[in-house]
Amino acid sequence: MKKILTYSIVAAGLLMFSGCNQDNPNDVNTTKPPVIEEPAVSSLTKLGSYNTGKKAGSEISAYDPITKRLFIINGDTKALDIVDISDVTAPKLVQSISITPYATGITSVAVKNGKVAVAVENDQEKGKVLFYTTNGVFERAVEVGYLPDMVTFNEDGSKAVVANEGEPNQDYTNDPIGSVGVIDVATGAYTDIPFTGAALSASDDGLLPRLGGTPSNDQSKDFEPEYITIKGNYAYVTLQENNAIAKINLTNNSISYIKSLGAKSYESGKSTIDILEDGNITMANYQGLYGLFMPDSIASYNVNGVTYLVTANEGDGRDYDGYKDEIKIGKLFKNNKLDDAIKNQYTKDTDLKVMVDMGLNSATNKYDKLYAYGARSFSIWDDSGKLVWDSGDEFEKKIKELEPALFNQDDGTLDGRSGNKGVEPESVVVAKIGSKNYAFIGLERQNGIMIYDISVPTAPKYVAYKSLGNEDVSPEGLIFIPAAQSPNGKNLLVTSNEISGSTAIFEVK
Repeated sequence: MKKILTYSIVAAGLLMFSGCNQDNPNDVNTTKPPVIEEPAVSSLTKLGSYNTGKKAGSEISAYDPITKRLFIINGDTKALDIVDISDVTAPKLVQSISITPYATGITSVAVKNGKVAVAVENDQEKGKVLFYTTNGVFERAVEVGYLPDMVTFNEDGSKAVVANEGEPNQDYTNDPIGSVGVIDVATGAYTDIPFTGAALSASDDGLLPRLGGTPSNDQSKDFEPEYITIKGNYAYVTLQENNAIAKINLTNNSISYIKSLGAKSYESGKSTIDILEDGNITMANYQGLYGLFMPDSIASYNVNGVTYLVTANEGDGRDYDGYKDEIKIGKLFKNNKLDDAIKNQYTKDTDLKVMVDMGLNSATNKYDKLYAYGARSFSIWDDSGKLVWDSGDEFEKKIKELEPALFNQDDGTLDGRSGNKGVEPESVVVAKIGSKNYAFIGLERQNGIMIYDISVPTAPKYVAYKSLGNEDVSPEGLIFIPAAQSPNGKNLLVTSNEISGSTAIFEVK
């Protein structure tokens, strides 16, 4: 208020001065008052936390603005923890609800209009979505697809949409189909949307969604839905292992498209990457090396009426006893499986893991292209799945600048993840603060939060990086609570931290 008053007085003074111009009383004052810019987001300040002290004690959380409660997935106790955050500095456990009468594991939670939806799984059998009131009163259990991994509500809360990942067992002898499910919240009626026979769209670089090579070799089973965001009457679903996004029409419960996200180049002039776990920071380019985006989390926002999708490009392989689709470049080198055109860039000690099912030249039986897991970045896509912008190698460059001793860390060990997925962008949430849009990206292994201004989708800007330190380790899930709905009237970011089992509350400043 003081700043506004000062500007008003200055502007008034300028007008008075102009009005007293006796030399030319017809002069028109064109002086404009200073533009008052709204405060920009610049940092995160921790206010409080709820800590179970157990690994997997906090994985995903959701917030109800009416009761001022967090609903937290506790994978350790297989329960839904209900936590009061009326005092954000001292969260208190209200109730813990076991899901073991219904399932063997708990995976996701969402809250809308006084309803709590909880996704629970039964290994390779069909799972359920359990519905409760925000006071913890059980309402119904709805059987859904296989291994439901994420649940969310549509915008008016009339439907719950679930990603049934359908992962195989360790032996790969039981590989259920993946699907997207839609629940009518009022009646509990369930509609399953499988991927059997669905049309596939290639990315601009010509890559189709990644399928096949598995023991199942079945499109309906190979598609594994991971995460969902909803805008209007459409759900956008990440198919992580398949490097694709599916758009689902919620009006008629049909698939609008399944679109490959393509590959990111690490060749000369493109993004750099550290592929060696040698205790050094070595960012470089490599001919014939690419990364598939393979996003985990996805969020959405609108700019001038246009929908944009935001993805955290973690990457994920199939690493089972019965089937593995990843191999170190060093092993390909030792086995003489690298094409001569790219071989001299690597050694038997090159750590980066790549895909066995892509890049093999059938004529030479050698790999002339190598595809790594994830893009170590976050991206913005348009409604059709076309890439608008990617952060490139900025995450790793920022970590090199800000905390070099923990670059690509693995449990505190420098350079321990360079051969895998690097900083490992896991989660993303978008927020409208004032007139600007922001993205908060959780780096699971690096144990920090990147903040970007994404108001201009084609030109996002880095804002800040927050290291979570030793108290809150491995941000698995993020939620943003706008000031109008938060307990203390401030914009809040909540992190669910899998390794430490803590749920931390930060003020967005």
